[in-house]
Amino acid sequence: MKYSAQQLSWLLYDPANAAYALIVRTVFAPLFLGYCAKGIYTDSQITSSWSVCASIAGIVAGVISVLCGPWADRRRKKRFMVFLATAAGILSTAGFILIPGKIPQMVLTLSFIGLMSYMIANSFYDSLLPDIAAPQERDHLSTTGYAWGYAGGVGSFLLCLAPVFMLKAPYSFYCAFAIAAVWWTLGTIPLYRNVRESDSAQTVYRLRETFTYIFKEKNILLFLISYFLYIDGVGTILLAATPLADGLKISAANLLITILALQFIGLPCTLLYGKFAKRFSARAMIITAIAVYITIALLVTAMSVCTDLPTRQVIFIICAALIGTSQGGIQSLSRSLFSRIIPAERAAELFAVYNIFGKFTTIVGPLFILIATRFTGKAELGITMLILPFTAGVLMLSRVKIPAGVER
Repeated sequence: MKYSAQQLSWLLYDPANAAYALIVRTVFAPLFLGYCAKGIYTDSQITSSWSVCASIAGIVAGVISVLCGPWADRRRKKRFMVFLATAAGILSTAGFILIPGKIPQMVLTLSFIGLMSYMIANSFYDSLLPDIAAPQERDHLSTTGYAWGYAGGVGSFLLCLAPVFMLKAPYSFYCAFAIAAVWWTLGTIPLYRNVRESDSAQTVYRLRETFTYIFKEKNILLFLISYFLYIDGVGTILLAATPLADGLKISAANLLITILALQFIGLPCTLLYGKFAKRFSARAMIITAIAVYITIALLVTAMSVCTDLPTRQVIFIICAALIGTSQGGIQSLSRSLFSRIIPAERAAELFAVYNIFGKFTTIVGPLFILIATRFTGKAELGITMLILPFTAGVLMLSRVKIPAGVER
């Protein structure tokens, strides 16, 4: 497929924000929190506080996106909202460098701002997909974006390795945060310069009308509930991975190697999900990915009852590899499938609701981890509880009606 300038610029944003997603959110922010909170919080408390921070950020990001979505549709300000939220995320990332000493509360505050900004930016970024691609192009463009995201994640992550291994904390963390901020900045420029929104979104909508419309359109509502049930678990598992690894005494070097390997697994697997979606349908491949995540939850359960540390570490690495096989596929196909069951003229407002739960927004999962930590002292058992929403998500997704001619 030959990409237009708009499509190419849109695609470049995925590897740009992948620097934040991988370097900051997945690896170094939780590690930096662990570094600053050591001796203040227990390992399980670090995991639960990080998860709750992400949960609250997701809720706030969802509310802001929903409130601003109708306005962005009406005024054609989706691109502007991507830029504004990205700027806030970049500044919060750079802000880690200015924290004076080991202050975990400041780490959590900046993490909250960054996570919230990242999710708001993605809400409006995703809503630009109908503006730049015809329905039959969206599966390919969406999965390609996620695949490029993996490549961008690997590229930016590799830049972090030298300072991480050469410098001691906290300077190794500072270098990683600086690289993420610069990478995200550079990759945002083409989208802001070249992507233009179509003239289709000119009707004035209000927030109440948005939800009235969703509740009226039962098929959209059914998909959103299903999506909430399974993507919240996906995000929870990813966000909890680094704190859990720290609690398992996995060294920083081994964790970085594992994360890097995950990216190399993820890139081709995301493209394969896109190819298999053409043969078996996007819905079938999403359900396949959910089955992989249920397997991960079962393995984490086994890890929680295993007392042998080397065995627990091996199980963790297997789980990380499984995440790599399906993380990009479940996100990209969910995004493209949703874009095909909604009207293009209401894309921003509906994608704002979609992204209350989307691209690793976590709400329910962190509460499971908090409950498990509170009553058992084992944060891993919160992952076990995710099997229930995963299963419910599959059952509801199977009932979603896909418009004729776009099932594959």
